[in-house]
Amino acid sequence: MPRKRARHIVSSYVLTLLVTIALLVGWVVYILRSVSRINELAARLGGQGETFHWVVLSVGCALFALVILGLTLQLAHAVAARRYSRKQDEFVSNITHEMKSPLAAMKLHGQTLQHGGLSPNAAARSLELILRQIDHMGVLVDDVLESSRLVAQRASEDAGPIQLRDFFANYFDEVRAGVVARGVALSVRVETNARVRATAQKLHRVMTNLLDNAVRFSNDGGEVRCLVRDVDEKVRIEVEDDGVGIPRKELGKVFDRFHQVDAGVDARRRGTGLGLSIVAGLVEEMKGNVRAYSQDGRPGARLVIELPTIPVLGES
Repeated sequence: MPRKRARHIVSSYVLTLLVTIALLVGWVVYILRSVSRINELAARLGGQGETFHWVVLSVGCALFALVILGLTLQLAHAVAARRYSRKQDEFVSNITHEMKSPLAAMKLHGQTLQHGGLSPNAAARSLELILRQIDHMGVLVDDVLESSRLVAQRASEDAGPIQLRDFFANYFDEVRAGVVARGVALSVRVETNARVRATAQKLHRVMTNLLDNAVRFSNDGGEVRCLVRDVDEKVRIEVEDDGVGIPRKELGKVFDRFHQVDAGVDARRRGTGLGLSIVAGLVEEMKGNVRAYSQDGRPGARLVIELPTIPVLGES
């Protein structure tokens, strides 16, 4: 059905364009064949009789050109809307899949606990898995809500100065075990004493989405490298992996809402298409910028965030 709809849009555009071009050709032929009558009429009205037909011809051609331009813009808008709608459909499918798996796991372990007969250790493991899956679903729901907030441009909590060295020390201690448990090594270098205007919640979500993206596209046994350092009056946060990478043609699209990199994505690497768009939105709220790079000559991708720093009182 979507393909039929797309073909119908293109066919309607082509048909209308051909009719418009035919009318334009007819207009030109008519004016050129009626030069004497047009100029004679213009002379009677007190105009420039010898050249008035060129004015009429030019105005008509300009109007037809505007019609063709309008049709082309309308087609571009319709195609863009169709693509966005398709991405929304893919998002619904992906997030349904993302939620269905933890729900099935929770139901299975809940039924096992309900029947009883488990050893205390087995029961504790089942309960731990249920809680872990609940946390995973909570992250998915939070991503959807945060993405909706960013699209609606609703204000968030006021930002304050955050000391990055302290934040990252606590953050990487918190997430390291989870990254390693997914079969990927984590290398960290924090070389900054800067402060930025942000909230701990925003920074936490930005880093978690970047790390999740890097780990998801890494191969088993790979490594994710994080570097935080000062550059002039900004702090630069780099997250680099050695996974499947980002095709060059998609570097400008990876922060679009619902966009997913088409790089032989399998079920393990499938996401919701919200993570990096949330990163871009939150970084913009922090007055920074984010860019994606492919790794020239080697596998992997590198995502770079730059945030303005807050001068320390007393600095010149």
